[in-house]
Amino acid sequence: MKNVILALLLFPLILQAQTETIENLTIEGKQITAETAMIDVTLNSGAKTEEMQLLYDFENINKYEFTFDGESIKGRYYVLRMKEFLDGKLIETSSLFDERGNKMFKIDSSSTSFKLISKIDQGDLKIWLRGQQFGSKQSHFALTNDNGRYVAKDFFGSKKKLEEDINKPFHLMAIITPNRNPDGSGSYCRVAQSEIAPELFGTTFNIPHYYLIEIEFFDANQ
Repeated sequence: MKNVILALLLFPLILQAQTETIENLTIEGKQITAETAMIDVTLNSGAKTEEMQLLYDFENINKYEFTFDGESIKGRYYVLRMKEFLDGKLIETSSLFDERGNKMFKIDSSSTSFKLISKIDQGDLKIWLRGQQFGSKQSHFALTNDNGRYVAKDFFGSKKKLEEDINKPFHLMAIITPNRNPDGSGSYCRVAQSEIAPELFGTTFNIPHYYLIEIEFFDANQ
């Protein structure tokens, strides 16, 4: 009888302990999933020598090397897109690079990188991707707005590393004209380094025409 009473007294405590264990496992599982989905993005830009940088500046060339680190990128493909905005609206999305299904471009480690080269000329934007042992086709886009000179800007600012969710597309660069101040002067960094979603640059900063470069990672089975 005493054993039965003791068991009845202990049962709620045992049940509570089991419930807490299950909840903790569930929470930990979610945390692991969330952490696994996050990848580190780092950027190396500019030329290696002062003379080469002078040439880049003269020709209005920008070189960005993006590196992506995280266990979750292994076995995936990445797709690069160019998104064009006019008067605050997305008017066209073009593919810069998409080799899904081609095993040569399947990421086989927890780190991958590529260089994005852009050249902004009179009325023309040229983009080229240089990956590990391959290069993409050169893509051309029209620059027709008279709001000011177009420049390529990244979203790092003073940060050395960004954390991104691999399960969602995210932006790497913007090709923008300046936000105009009341005195007529313009600012680019105020736009690119703001907390405003890049899709809202046009309406928020009164930028009539601009481009965004977006990356998305896909599972090999997708």
